[in-house]
Amino acid sequence: MGAVRAEQIKLTSTRAPWWCTATVVVLGLGIAALIAVVTRGVGAGPDQPSDVGADASSVDQTGAASVYLIGVNFFGVVILMIMAVLGVTTEFRYGTIRTSFLGIPRRWNVLCAKALVYVALTFVIVVPLTLCSVLVVIALSDGSSGLDLGSEHVIRQIWGTAVWASLCVVVGIGVGAIVRQTAGAVSVVLVWMLVIENVAAALPVVGRRIGPFLPFRNGSRFLDGDFPGDGYHWNSWVSLVYFAVFAAIVFAIGLLVVNRRDAG
Repeated sequence: MGAVRAEQIKLTSTRAPWWCTATVVVLGLGIAALIAVVTRGVGAGPDQPSDVGADASSVDQTGAASVYLIGVNFFGVVILMIMAVLGVTTEFRYGTIRTSFLGIPRRWNVLCAKALVYVALTFVIVVPLTLCSVLVVIALSDGSSGLDLGSEHVIRQIWGTAVWASLCVVVGIGVGAIVRQTAGAVSVVLVWMLVIENVAAALPVVGRRIGPFLPFRNGSRFLDGDFPGDGYHWNSWVSLVYFAVFAAIVFAIGLLVVNRRDAG
């Protein structure tokens, strides 16, 4: 508990987490409101007709929810992951990690405490923010969004985005512990998530074969559920487990590196 309390103090006494949290909130609510206003009256969702059948309407609502909530489930997740990276690399940069390791000789406890605190913060931010974003969309879209707060797909977005973001945070902490330098660690997670996986999945012929095995694409797929012909060999729940295993491996490597390398 001492390690967790120490990480809570570090988190609340630095400016970066506050700025990151504020940015996530502004983007989440702002983008949801903007899309709701711009697409008001269009139909059952962005670029979607309103006269669709039951099955098509279900798929449409799933896609619409993801689009309206892109400020949270994409931009917000990226920012939270960067915040987690900073939570590790900043300590190495300023040498405060040595004090942490002196006070808590079992170094893995420090990293696990960081993960616990940042994951808890992620849930505290993302769940209410996603819910508020949905309510904003429903209020501003004048019924044209097609979103229903009681819908299975919308409910999955509300809690699933928090799970997806939390796993990304764990990846960020692991990469931060491995690389230790802020610029390098942030570059790794951003290039991997936003560039490498998208480029790999878009490659002719091989892209469709390797796309279902890319970790971040599996994680984000969980939010949308299963679509016919999407090329994946498993359902969206297995995709979540797949990404969770990937996050655990990256974090475990971070633990191993922290235990074996010098604190400086």
